[in-house]
Amino acid sequence: MCARYGSADEFNLLMRTYHLKLPEVMTLPLQIIYPHTPAPVILRGREGMQAKMMNYSLIPSWSEVRKPKFATYNARIEEVLNKPSWREPFKSRHCLVPVKFFIESVYEGRYAGHNIAIAAKDRRLLSAAGIWDSWTDRKTGEVIESVAILTGPPTEDVLAAGHDRCPIFLAESHWDEWLSARKSAQQYVDFLKNTREIVEFDFTEREALKNHSGQMALFDDGE
Repeated sequence: MCARYGSADEFNLLMRTYHLKLPEVMTLPLQIIYPHTPAPVILRGREGMQAKMMNYSLIPSWSEVRKPKFATYNARIEEVLNKPSWREPFKSRHCLVPVKFFIESVYEGRYAGHNIAIAAKDRRLLSAAGIWDSWTDRKTGEVIESVAILTGPPTEDVLAAGHDRCPIFLAESHWDEWLSARKSAQQYVDFLKNTREIVEFDFTEREALKNHSGQMALFDDGE
């Protein structure tokens, strides 16, 4: 569960990585993105890549409330074809989520009892595959665009470090294919499983977990 991650909090970094111009008005992203906070995402516009701020935690267009009771910041690749929250956005609303590092809780092994930050060894900005949706508040008319990061099984080193999920990252050579959203949903499931970027990671121990008992915690990140 990628609940927190380090953002591309420098405009120049976004511009260099994605070869884009930023909007005239754009809020500087937070250093650490939490659920329900604004996060920069990358979309394919008419004139190339464009950056936009969206709420981190996807609000399904059909939701009656702004904050669903279930967690919506991560979408499991195994469930995107079936779960109502992910099914429609996955068909055509694709984006990239710039990630410096992601933070995970570890309950077993070398880092047991701590959160760890997982970053590329070369410290480059990573691009997680994301899906987004647009939600309208029926009372106020406010429109909120929101995003979820797609996750899959961990790489060998992430699993060895003590976590069982990992964002699905894409190399630059596959950005256009993902952002174009021209394939079928099943084809994109296969695409993400077969072409995800295998990153060489570096692991940094962070703060200790509160009330750590030495037993694996169970989470529910779906409906």
